Amino acid sequence: MSLFDLNIDQEAIVSKYFSKPEHEIALKKGDILLNQNEINEKLFYIKKGKLSGYLPDKKISEPVFEASSNSFVGVYSFFSKDNKSYSRVVADEDSMVNYFDGNPFALPDKDSNELLAFLFKIVIMELRSRQHFAGQMAYEHEATLHKLIQTEKLATLGQMSAGLAHELNNTIGSLDGNLRQFEEDISNHINNDEIEIVKKYYRIGLAEGLKTTSAEARKARNQWEKVKGLDKRLIKRLAKSGIDPKDLPKDVEQLEKIASFWNVGHLLHDMKVATEQSAHVISSIKQMGISTQSWSKDVDINKTLKDALAIVRSLTNKVDLKVNYHEGITSIEACSGELVQVWINLIKNAVESLINHKVDRPTVVVSTRETEDSVLMVVEDNGIGIPVDIIEKIYEPSFTTKVRGLSLGLGLGLTIVQRIVDEHQGTINLTSKPGKTKFVIALRK
Repeated sequence: MSLFDLNIDQEAIVSKYFSKPEHEIALKKGDILLNQNEINEKLFYIKKGKLSGYLPDKKISEPVFEASSNSFVGVYSFFSKDNKSYSRVVADEDSMVNYFDGNPFALPDKDSNELLAFLFKIVIMELRSRQHFAGQMAYEHEATLHKLIQTEKLATLGQMSAGLAHELNNTIGSLDGNLRQFEEDISNHINNDEIEIVKKYYRIGLAEGLKTTSAEARKARNQWEKVKGLDKRLIKRLAKSGIDPKDLPKDVEQLEKIASFWNVGHLLHDMKVATEQSAHVISSIKQMGISTQSWSKDVDINKTLKDALAIVRSLTNKVDLKVNYHEGITSIEACSGELVQVWINLIKNAVESLINHKVDRPTVVVSTRETEDSVLMVVEDNGIGIPVDIIEKIYEPSFTTKVRGLSLGLGLGLTIVQRIVDEHQGTINLTSKPGKTKFVIALRK
């Protein structure tokens, strides 16, 4: 009768050959069952617990196999010619093992065939288990190696970025100083030479910048077109200013001055914001992710969004941008410059994705909201969506889905977002399907 013809009952075999009380061994966590190269003529059955095998002579700290309850160890040495254990077998937890130390060939034929068939099955199972374990370990080693490679890439990028930041820092500092002097000179000139209403709207532009959305500007344009004597260039500038026609005189010359000086004010405002943010980005690069400066206990999320929109305005002009502020939102403890970076990266990604894929009526909606325990930063677009199989990868360094030359394609944008959100002990929630991709960042109050 072939060994494969037997219906092998493991429970019966264990009861018959692996249940002698005198062959029972109790192991505490860390106890060694077998040492490497130790002579072993026993086959061990793990009644309870977990054991692992190690190769100390190879100085390998990871286990080469793991075995838990209802499995066997010592198979290799029991069946090998020299009976030497190739590994050190250690208890990972308190365990109970029983062993068989007889000679299967010395038993009566029926019992011998039954036991040999069972032992053959154990060998096959052992080979399959070891192969699976080796494959899993190889996969984990590959993943670890990949992370090390990415770390090295980031380290190299960090060195390059730090050098670039050093070179740019002096330029930004000079630009900032000159800009402040320019603002002071213009403000003195306006205060001395211009009428009060012109001063008023220059100061509004300087304080607030361009806060009108494209939809609001289109609506305002319809109102300004009803005022006689205005050319298209002046109507466009007045519509962008957000000034209500009812608040201004109808004198075209005065309107020209008001629009012109409001425009000067808002351009100065935007340049100041861009300069400050550039200085912060350079500082962040030099710190290489260590945020130790510019934290405040009363950061206004709405202001960080306004500052970000001032910087990316040339990009958002290519889409229909809708901005929804939650008025009176609670201030939080945060680094405002880094939150501006979050907005910039999310908005930039959304706009570039819409443009790259030529989405019909590309729309980006940015908003702030508030819950009982958090303030929310929300960026939503109507693009093609992010495939499910790559959603988990989008925060990895060097991963990118961009397809043309609108960016460097380094894939660091969302990595930076993840790092900043983690530093603020916040969370990122992403939902995506064709026609709607939505990032929601929650920051604790």
